[in-house]
Amino acid sequence: MIKPNLFFRSGIAILVLAVLLLSACIKDFHGQGGKPVKVKTLVGEDFPANDGLFVAPDGTIFASNFGVFDQAQGKYNGTTVYEVSRKGDITEKATGFEAPMAGVTDSQGNFYFTNENNNDLVSGVLVKIAPDGSSSQLAEIPGWPSGLTIDEEDNIYAANFALPVINKITPDGTVSTFATDDRLAGCVGIDIDKYGNLVTANFSTADFLSIDAEANVSLIATVPNVTLGFAIGYMTIFEDAIYATGISEHVIFKITLDGEISIFAGTGENGNSDGKLSKASFSSPNGIAADHRRRILYISQYGIPGLRKIKF
Repeated sequence: MIKPNLFFRSGIAILVLAVLLLSACIKDFHGQGGKPVKVKTLVGEDFPANDGLFVAPDGTIFASNFGVFDQAQGKYNGTTVYEVSRKGDITEKATGFEAPMAGVTDSQGNFYFTNENNNDLVSGVLVKIAPDGSSSQLAEIPGWPSGLTIDEEDNIYAANFALPVINKITPDGTVSTFATDDRLAGCVGIDIDKYGNLVTANFSTADFLSIDAEANVSLIATVPNVTLGFAIGYMTIFEDAIYATGISEHVIFKITLDGEISIFAGTGENGNSDGKLSKASFSSPNGIAADHRRRILYISQYGIPGLRKIKF
């Protein structure tokens, strides 16, 4: 009778130990097939963009280079939006602009980004790049238009860093105020959730806000213990959760649509190391976008240059 009892108790101990070990590592297992999800570098320190990202349906990545502040010019010095293949090959999509930000494509293959007049904050320009490469000004938007998202009818919604508004821009370039709320001033990242609500993140306050079809604004969550004024870069919605770049905290946050906040990836140290989610490091992550079909998140960095990827 003694031997079976010892065996049983030993088996329970082993099972408990296995559960504890699994619990300690569970953060890194978000993919399929039981393999830990890892952060990998697609393009290293020669990556020429540091701002918003967008992934087209075919997996092509668009990356805007806002640049860095040029003391002599008194403004940010980025000029170019780049096109990046899934293998990491880089070409210029559009150049000769002023601190371009964000980007979206419509159903006709046109690409849009904001061309920021960062000298006076009076207005910015929404630029349209046609499939043949020609560029045109679609609309002038008051304030500092920043992040963009687009709906199924090709209406573009622009967050605004300077004004407490979300603007709506129709395909013909008509600009209107879709929503207004004091908490919207300072927003950059913006996306659309599965319910058709706009979701945006405030760069300065770390507020995540939802705007419904009637333009009612509500708070989803506020990330605590961040550097106010330089808190959240961009955000994207992937598989019913918000993923956002903690630009000063060097991490990627995950926020559920009902407001639960966690650190999804990154040690919090300023670095550029690949590896498991809990072991990898980022350097001021800024842009973030999802390839929904291939289940990949891409992240650009404002600190050490680089294009990082997380494959689920």
